Amino acid sequence: MKKILFMLKHLSLGGAEKMFLRLLNYIDLEQYEVHIKLVFGDQIQSMPQHSNIKVSSIFAVKNDETKKLIKLCPEKIYVDNVFEKYDIEIAFLEGYPTRIISASSNSSSIKVAFIHTDFRFFHHSLNAFENCECEMSCYQKFTKLFFVSKAARDGFHSTYPLLSPKYEYIFYPPLSDRMMSFDEKYEKIPEEPYFITLTRLAPEKGLFKLIDAVKKVKDSGLKIKIKIFGIGPLYNAIIQKIRQENLDECIFLMGYCSTPYCELKNSMGYICPSDNESFGISIEESLFLEVPIIACRCPGTEEILHNGDFGLLVSNSAEGLFGGISEFIENTTLRSILKQKAIKGKDYWKIKLLSPSNFEKLCLPDTNI
Repeated sequence: MKKILFMLKHLSLGGAEKMFLRLLNYIDLEQYEVHIKLVFGDQIQSMPQHSNIKVSSIFAVKNDETKKLIKLCPEKIYVDNVFEKYDIEIAFLEGYPTRIISASSNSSSIKVAFIHTDFRFFHHSLNAFENCECEMSCYQKFTKLFFVSKAARDGFHSTYPLLSPKYEYIFYPPLSDRMMSFDEKYEKIPEEPYFITLTRLAPEKGLFKLIDAVKKVKDSGLKIKIKIFGIGPLYNAIIQKIRQENLDECIFLMGYCSTPYCELKNSMGYICPSDNESFGISIEESLFLEVPIIACRCPGTEEILHNGDFGLLVSNSAEGLFGGISEFIENTTLRSILKQKAIKGKDYWKIKLLSPSNFEKLCLPDTNI
């Protein structure tokens, strides 16, 4: 039986963590023993119960001391916390997991790194390294690099043009079994029409821009309601902004929900206000539930929406969102068009997403797919 080590920053709310749990469903646990090592102990997402899945963490909390220790002493962190020999060692997130796995003392393992973000716009992983040269040196130690989108790959190679990995792949996030079967069981719930956003409450997600757009929509005389599902560091600031703009009856923070598929399917449309996205998992989910989409234009949304073939792309600004949302509310023809575009996107991405057999191939040392 082969052994796989997955190292993640945490298992809190986020697209990367959601993708990981989906990927876990594709692993044959009769053939693979999986150890999930969390750099920090945050675990909101629930894990499948199986004797061949183990979960442990390195640090209970994330603070300046632990971050400095990883940055300066990754070899010690690895030796002190990874006690078994693994066939495959996977850094499932940029930054701290990549820093630690790159310091692996296991010379015989296949080492894999996942890149989820577009480094041109959101190079958060540098926090785990002394400088760009150090990060590039770490990536050179990996056998394979997996990018969740073309945008992530292009951003990486734009940042590190001299780095040429032996194997690299575009690894679009697979769908969960629950998502695949949800549409068959869905029954529409009578409710006042609303838009929906599923996101982390973080600076790069463009939520203040969305609030400004909603304010413009309301001031123009149109009725609007948005439900935002998610948690994050900007919760208090967003609440304050909503109250300041007198939008308490327009924008509702719904908190965390691991699978809000019913709420998503029941909505009139999905809004992605992000400043940048590499691959929008929630946009993918909206397509598969045939929900019309309005998204701020950036490389990641252009890719998943096929440059507007599968949804409405607007300029990445409050004004752009205001225009798109207003037209959606007022124009029934546009709503029908975007519904058909979502169905078209669903059919397109069905073919593109990961199959179980492809994951098996990725685990082999010299396989290209």
